[in-house]
This record gives sequence, C-alpha cells and structure tokens, in this order.
Amino acid sequence: MSHVIGSAVKSRRPTNLSVILLLAAAVLFCAHAWTYREWTEDDAFISFRYAKNLADGQGLVFNPGERVEAYSNFSWVLLQSAALKAGLDPETASKALGLLAGLAALVFSWLLARRLLPEAGAAAAAAPLLVAASPLLTRHAVSGLETALFALLVVLALWLAAGGRGVGTRAGLVAAGLGLVFTRPEGIGVALLFVLGHALFAGGARGDGGARSARYAAIVDATVLVLVFVAYSAWRRAYFGAFLPNTFHAKMGGGLEGIAYGAYHVLNWLRDTNALPLLGLSLVPLVVGGTGRVYRLCLALLGAYGAFIVASGGDWMYHYRFFAHLLPVLCALAAAGLGLILAQPVAGGRAFRLVAVTLLILSLGILSEANQERAVARRVLPALRSHDYLTQNYEELGLWLRENTSPDASVAASDVGALAYYSERRVLDMYGLTDPHIARLPGVHHRNVDPDYVLERRPDYVILISRPDRHLSRTFQRLPDARLHERAAFHERYEPVHERPLGYQNETALVFRLRS
Repeated sequence: MSHVIGSAVKSRRPTNLSVILLLAAAVLFCAHAWTYREWTEDDAFISFRYAKNLADGQGLVFNPGERVEAYSNFSWVLLQSAALKAGLDPETASKALGLLAGLAALVFSWLLARRLLPEAGAAAAAAPLLVAASPLLTRHAVSGLETALFALLVVLALWLAAGGRGVGTRAGLVAAGLGLVFTRPEGIGVALLFVLGHALFAGGARGDGGARSARYAAIVDATVLVLVFVAYSAWRRAYFGAFLPNTFHAKMGGGLEGIAYGAYHVLNWLRDTNALPLLGLSLVPLVVGGTGRVYRLCLALLGAYGAFIVASGGDWMYHYRFFAHLLPVLCALAAAGLGLILAQPVAGGRAFRLVAVTLLILSLGILSEANQERAVARRVLPALRSHDYLTQNYEELGLWLRENTSPDASVAASDVGALAYYSERRVLDMYGLTDPHIARLPGVHHRNVDPDYVLERRPDYVILISRPDRHLSRTFQRLPDARLHERAAFHERYEPVHERPLGYQNETALVFRLRS
C-alpha cells in the first residue's frame, strides 16, 4: 500500500488510544513547564516596561519621552498592557498565556501530523509527546516572552494552509497571518509563505481553472497581509522614526561574523537537542517517496526559518528559543515519518528490526536532550529556588535604585530588563537594544559597544558587573562594562558608591555615581 504524505486528505476519526496519548502529552507538558515556572527571561521585562508605560498613559516607550521600538513582540506587549489595566501582574499573566499557547501548539502539532498522514493513527500522537518531552517549548512557554504564542501561530497557520480551499479556511489563514505579522518582525515572511503555499496546494488538483482561482485568491490574501504590514510599518515610522524595530539593527548587523555565529548556533542545536532524530524521521518521506504539497510546505518553512536564524546570529538564551517556534511543526513531521515507517509492508522480523532501530535512535536523542537539560537545570533551578538567579538579582538591584536614588536619576547598564522595570528610572542600555546609536554600530550583538558615547550621555549612575579572577582582581565578562572600566575618563568622572553581590555566577554589581 502506498502513502502520499502531506496530501491533506481528510483525517480519520481519532482512536481512543490517540486521545489518551494526547491527554498524557498535555499533562507532561504542564508538568515539564511547572519545573521552570520561576524562570523569567530578563528580556521579558523590557516588554513589561513598555506595557506598563502604555498602561500608565505614557505611550509605547521604554524611557518616557524617548520613542525607540526596543521590543520585537507588539501583540505580546499589548496583551501585557491589557493585563496591567485589569490589575494583573504582567509576569504572572505572561506565564499563564504562554502555557495556554504552548498547550494549543501541542494540540495543533497532533492535528498537523494527522493531516500530513491521515493513516498515521496513534503514531500521530508522537508529535505532542515529543513537544512535551523537549525543553524548547515547555521552558519558553513560561519565560515571559512571546515564544509559545508565535509557535502556536506558526503551526496553526500551517495546519490551515494544509486544509483545503474554503472561505473559512482562507479567512482563518489570513487571521493567523495577521497574528504572525504583529507578534514578531519576521512574521510577515512566514505568513506570506503559508498564504502562497496554500494557493499552490488548493489549486494543484483542480485543473487549470482551479489553479487560476487559487492563484487569484492567494494574490488577494497576500495583498491584504502586505497592505496591513505596510500600514503597520508606516505607523512605526511615524511613531518611532524607523520602519524596523531597534532590535533588528542590534541583532542583524553582524555581517559575515554574525552569520558565522548563527551557523554555530544551529550546530549547537543539532548537538544539544533531539533535532537529528526528528529531522531524520521528517525526511523519511523523501526516501520512500510519495510526498505531497503540504509536506513540501513544511520543509520550506524549516529551511526558510533556519536561514533566518543563521542570518540573525542565533540567540543567547538557554534551550534555543528560536527553534521553539519550529518545534511543533518538526515534531508533526517526525510523527508522520514514524507513521510511514510503521505502515511500510516489510515482512516479519525485518519490520520489527526497522521499527526497533527507529525507536532506539529516537530514544537516544531524547536521552541526550534530557542530559543537556539536566546540566542547565543544575545551574539555574537551585538559584531560582533561593531567589538568587541573575534576573532576580537585577530585581533586587532595581529596587535598591528605586529606594536610594532620585526619581529623575538616569542609569547606564548592560542588562536592562528587570533592572529598569523595578527601578523605574531612566536607563541607558549599553548593549543597545533600547538605544538607536549603539544598535546601529557595526558588529555582532553584545559586541558593538561605544564607551565614549556612554560618557557623553553623562548618566547619573553606572552599573558594572564584575567577577573576581583567580588573582582576586576585577574582571568584566560583559564587553560594554570592560571597555568603560578601561577608560581613565570614567574613573575621573565617576565614584563607586555601592557594591551588591550577585549570587548567580559569583558576580558583583558595582554602582558608580557621577561626581558632583
């Protein structure tokens, strides 16, 4: 019996076993995410600060009076601002919304696997189980960022693009595409890929007339998305003075060096996660033949978004945040590939050996990923439980600044998320995420620094993060801190006024004040 994967034939009714496995995956996802419930990324507090200023009537600003688009998750900022207006804590609200979005992405991963291979049966439940077992989406669902929401929109839009030619499907696809546009800067590219891919699929089996109709519909839908994106970009230009967010300039200006960092990031993802077995299963249809348009659309997404990750220089966060956007789709492809292996008419013991080897390789990949996850957890989770993780240290330092400096004081620092949110002071970001001048300097993000510019801005306070070396002298792991500390002019103009131990990684926050 031959199987065409990704032909979008209507899926069969799920069996009781499939439903039980799906529920088990949802429970596993929640339990896995629960272990990371206290882990909030420092960058999330940048979004929270924008949301708070918007809720307080000061506009979409990081520092009141300075219009810089230093977030890359517009819809997420609006959701957190609405939570603040409702009297909710944005950190708690973001984790709840992220968890719900992650669970929904898990369900659509299962639905996509069933749409890719309707005969998969219970094998399709491997998709949500693989999503739940990986830390990529479970951890980032409760990190405070938009990761799970974007992952949900990606797999939802792809599922819709694979679903036929009805008006409701087109409307849902355009709506999901708009969600992608407003949630992340690269969302417009992903949305257009799905709209055009849906047209190719819907018109493929309907003759020339059907193909022409599908192409016309795709042009209409793509035009809607592009017009909305153009209008959104025009508003950004009018409000922030730039068509692209400041984060784009900060992270995409690395040139060939940045691309090398991005390629290295991809190689690390392949090494540290279950990616290789998942990719191997995803490519099974290419080996056995019988691939459909939906399957090829999935591969196009993986290739295009992988190229974006390389071009952006990768990401610094644990557990490969950008690849979490692709995880539900990749797991759906892997589940369909697994179903295809199980359906192969291989005789007797050969069939058993084929399935056994496949499951063994997949299990080894999961164990390797779990081992990497355990190494990260051993470093971070104890610090979180003792309220001594870096973001929590910055929270305490921010509260110290709020209590010990004047409300109109300005502060320069390299990590500005929780510090700025809790201090409620004007903050100069020496890494450049919230500063247009530093963001546009040539070089890879976190390495494009300008200490002379910081001195010219004359912040009232400067925070440098140091770590003692084996000779007990000061060392600075963050390049902006090191370059500023090297300047004689800095020590002439600033005096140390406070030291605060940061338990995580044995660092110390040195607070300097502008000499009167």
